[in-house]
Amino acid sequence: MANIMITGATGLLGRAVCARLEGEHRLVATGLSRVGAGQHSLDLTQAEQVRRFIASHKPEVIIHCAAERRPDVSEQDPRATLALNLNATRTLAEAAKANGAWLLYISTDYVFDGTAPAYAEQDRPNPLNFYGESKWRGEQIVAETVPDAAVLRLPILYGRVERLEESAVLVLLKSLLDKRPQALDHWAMRRPTSTADVAAAMAQLLSLRLQGRPLSGIYHFSAGETLTKYQMALALGDLLGLDTAHLHPMDEPGDSAKRPHDCTLGCERLARLGILPGVSFRAGVEAALALSGPALAEAGVMLAGDAAQ
Repeated sequence: MANIMITGATGLLGRAVCARLEGEHRLVATGLSRVGAGQHSLDLTQAEQVRRFIASHKPEVIIHCAAERRPDVSEQDPRATLALNLNATRTLAEAAKANGAWLLYISTDYVFDGTAPAYAEQDRPNPLNFYGESKWRGEQIVAETVPDAAVLRLPILYGRVERLEESAVLVLLKSLLDKRPQALDHWAMRRPTSTADVAAAMAQLLSLRLQGRPLSGIYHFSAGETLTKYQMALALGDLLGLDTAHLHPMDEPGDSAKRPHDCTLGCERLARLGILPGVSFRAGVEAALALSGPALAEAGVMLAGDAAQ
């Protein structure tokens, strides 16, 4: 049993990681907002506060999930994005080194430009937007500061949500419920991945590390199905029995921040360790919806049997 600090524990990925590791390890779960019982409020942009916190709690492992992950918001507010994605990462990396903790930094497939998939772990990043740039710079800081740290790059995620907006996948339910004609992105190819599946992979990686396996550098984890947001919405509609006739495919990019066309990740390093994705999109989304009852009810969706509005 290890003493593990998790940043962003109140967010989409962080809560899945906490749920997976709870009971197996001593968790020091931190968040800035929505902090519940047994969790710690910690502003990662306050460097001295973070240093004191880590020195006090003495984690053996730091899993850094917290980030500004919205590309459009990152483009509009680069200073706030750098404060969390870059400066806070530097503080955590330095504190991890000073306290002898192993650092696992969560990054993104958006470090790539999407022109030459599938991307291997050793391929050189070339981000198209400020979000991807900030995460790539964070990766570099981690590698320079803590040479034995690991970076885990992930694609678009879904899982249990408290608000639909937490997941770029489940937020598509709003488009399904709004019956006005709408165009959804049918250009960018994505690999939507379950946070529960990611958390299981992280638990396996952590177990190997705690057994003495020297794990460091870049790792990729991704589900195997490639879908556009339009196709994800159709799949959600089919699962929930919601009409999709008002949705139309948009075959060119339409977001304010540039997106890569196809930044599919090759996951060879984890595959060699026997760590593989195990959840299909339909099964993973169905499980996520079943755990997100309050968020669905607030949006006007109720699950009954196979799920119905």
